[in-house]
Amino acid sequence: MSVGDNKPTKSDEIKEILVKSSLHIGSQIKVKHMEKFIFRLRPDGVYLIDIGKTIERLNIAARFISFYPPEKVVVISTHVYGTKPVRRFCELTGCVPITERFEPGSFTNPSLPSYMEPELIVVSDPRYDSQAVLEAKIARIPVIAMCSTDNSISNIDLVIPMNNRGRLALPYAFWYLARRILVEKGILTEELVDNIKPEEFITQQVTET
Repeated sequence: MSVGDNKPTKSDEIKEILVKSSLHIGSQIKVKHMEKFIFRLRPDGVYLIDIGKTIERLNIAARFISFYPPEKVVVISTHVYGTKPVRRFCELTGCVPITERFEPGSFTNPSLPSYMEPELIVVSDPRYDSQAVLEAKIARIPVIAMCSTDNSISNIDLVIPMNNRGRLALPYAFWYLARRILVEKGILTEELVDNIKPEEFITQQVTET
């Protein structure tokens, strides 16, 4: 075996980046439907998510999102660490962002100025974004959700198992997802997509309340 055979592959590098960004760190609670995504339990009682399954689901989500017109995909995060990642994600992909607050009735009340008719929604946390998930169910809109080990996956069509409350985890997840979508759509090559930097997605000096 030559020395070059031990060189990490691009997928290995991505996996290492996402692990360093804590995408695999779950919570101290697990719900039954998230068990299949759990790798092991840490001594401190925190469940760890299988990062391979996270990447697999991110790739599936990217393929799924790429099938839709971007103006018909609404991406939602009312979490403090999700605001900047979602906005940058939507700048790159053309999807529609909703951050900080979801106006009740936006998917179900045509009389509201905020009313819209998406064909797909993506949420960063079905607990924080529960109103959007509920209205998507009523309006029969498919839902992709980033879910930690303690999230209920009721009314979720595609689960992305990951740390969905971390200061770095959310930015890196949206960074990776944006890159994959642009490759799936044929807008960028694997080489050019490297020009999209994760730093563009990270919220600096945020104090969570």
